[in-house]
Amino acid sequence: MSLKIKICGINSKESFLASKKADYIGFVFFPKSPRFINAETAKELSNLRSKNQSIVGLFVNTDEKVIEYITEYVDLDYIQLHGQENINQIKNIKGRTKKPIIKSLPVSSKEDVENHKDYLKICDMLLFDTMPCENDLPGGNGKHFDWRILKNFKSKNDWMLAGGINIENVKQAVEITKAPIVDLSSALEIKQGQKCPKKIKKFLNYAKSNRI
Repeated sequence: MSLKIKICGINSKESFLASKKADYIGFVFFPKSPRFINAETAKELSNLRSKNQSIVGLFVNTDEKVIEYITEYVDLDYIQLHGQENINQIKNIKGRTKKPIIKSLPVSSKEDVENHKDYLKICDMLLFDTMPCENDLPGGNGKHFDWRILKNFKSKNDWMLAGGINIENVKQAVEITKAPIVDLSSALEIKQGQKCPKKIKKFLNYAKSNRI
């Protein structure tokens, strides 16, 4: 089975159209992020999706009513929770939206990976990302962790690997972790918050043609 790819932080028509071969498109509904997109623009762009593309909305400690509204308005396929959302909050969000949940887990050690088990009971997919430093954004910082801590990780569900993945290291990342899905953001930008259509196309062509 070929590697699936999520491109996160899409916020323009040009970058969306360049991402036609991506399996997942991520919209960042976190106002403090340079990749922030409002619901109206996200709705317009989501209408351009390919037949087999899924639209993911990323939220960080967002009010449940806001998540519910944006999910319905944009017609999101997945909700990605990238903050400190606890199990009860996730249950409430899933109950309100009736959408599958992707929970981001920041990791820097095998002990952090072990903490995933509680989330598996309610979440549909996990995303392992680099533990942010004090002044970092919750994600999209272009830093990768030691992928070897996921070397023996197994899950019945699909899961995502994020954090500093780019065209030069994606093959190694997948070989070590056996991740079925990789999530890219900063590696495909001209500057923080602005995706580069050429970089997007180059990465997607590389990853899909090499059957990583």
